Amino acid sequence: MNVIDLMLKDLAQILRDRKSLMFLIVMPVVFTVAMGFVFGGYGAPADSRVPVAVIGDPTDAVYTAFADMAALSGVIRIVSPAASDDASLRIAVRDGKLAAAVRMPADYLRTSFEGSTPLLHTIVDVASTGGMTARGELVNLSMRLTAAAATARLTVIVLSEGGKPAGCDDFKTAFVRAAASWLEQPDSLVTTVSSALTERERNAGGFAHTSPSMILQFSIAALISAAGIIVEERKSRTLERLMTTRISRPRILLGHYLAVFTQVFAQCALLVLFGAVVLRVQYFHAPVATLLVTICGSAFVAALGLLIGIASRSEEQAVAFSLIPMFLLAGLGGAWVPLEFAGHAFQTIARLTPGFWMVDAYKGIVQRGLGVQSVLTPSAILLGWALLFGLLAVLRFRRQTG
Repeated sequence: MNVIDLMLKDLAQILRDRKSLMFLIVMPVVFTVAMGFVFGGYGAPADSRVPVAVIGDPTDAVYTAFADMAALSGVIRIVSPAASDDASLRIAVRDGKLAAAVRMPADYLRTSFEGSTPLLHTIVDVASTGGMTARGELVNLSMRLTAAAATARLTVIVLSEGGKPAGCDDFKTAFVRAAASWLEQPDSLVTTVSSALTERERNAGGFAHTSPSMILQFSIAALISAAGIIVEERKSRTLERLMTTRISRPRILLGHYLAVFTQVFAQCALLVLFGAVVLRVQYFHAPVATLLVTICGSAFVAALGLLIGIASRSEEQAVAFSLIPMFLLAGLGGAWVPLEFAGHAFQTIARLTPGFWMVDAYKGIVQRGLGVQSVLTPSAILLGWALLFGLLAVLRFRRQTG
């Protein structure tokens, strides 16, 4: 009962602070909704590729090869211009309606067959961000066309040396085959997705990413108030008086830990409920899995909060020690930018952090439609981090109280 009384005392202190309640309840909801609009907002994500017009003969092999390569680009998208003359295209680029315009030369194959490197006539505003983005991708696609033409020319030379006369038709055939090889994707990302959820349910209007991410971020941010209570208890010598009572040191730590755990779990549960009911995020698709991740995630965050409270010597330190892991773990967990868009090195480092596993476990439920089995490993990893932080907190507490 002494442990429960200590836990209730900490919770009462938190609930008495209206500013803390606003930070624990209102701010997470506002940020979840705001970030949801950033990542798509109640609909399918908009196409962020910059518009580029390609002018040429659609039946030409070079035009077809270029258009097929551009269709696979994650940077540019081919659009049809209102007019195809250079003056109109320059106006469209200047006004920002187009990021760039490319005119495919009609004699590209003949020039390449003769051994020269044809140039693409490009209109681009290099002073704009979209223009610079389009320019870089167009250079990449142009190099692919040049490589395909060089491969075709070598093929023709080999055929000629073998005694078989090769002409422009053979060169065109070889070019088409070489250009088609650029459409093959040697590397692929395979994601396990259950058919239990529709595509609309997995996206949840852009909130299927932001809701789990904000749960992680604000559960750690909530440690500011919890850690501050432990610091205040030590500064006011309440801790010293507690240690003169029958309550043992392990029970004192357990009481504080249960208070932080209850606070974090309640906040996570509130955000899960808000995400499921209001934002239509599919947490209740696998309620047992969601509950397991919430419990294990709260255990990890609470152990971190206990360590921060014991290690901090002042309220300012408690704030700093709470914000630093919040930004670090939230960023590495993909709270601000999905890790799918990050580099390999960043993803490797992120996998070493508990925040990644907490967000990934939630995403496995709401985006991939998976169940309990998919969250067993992330939950075990989160509990491992909870034990590590808890052990460090115990060692630090013993050193302080000697």
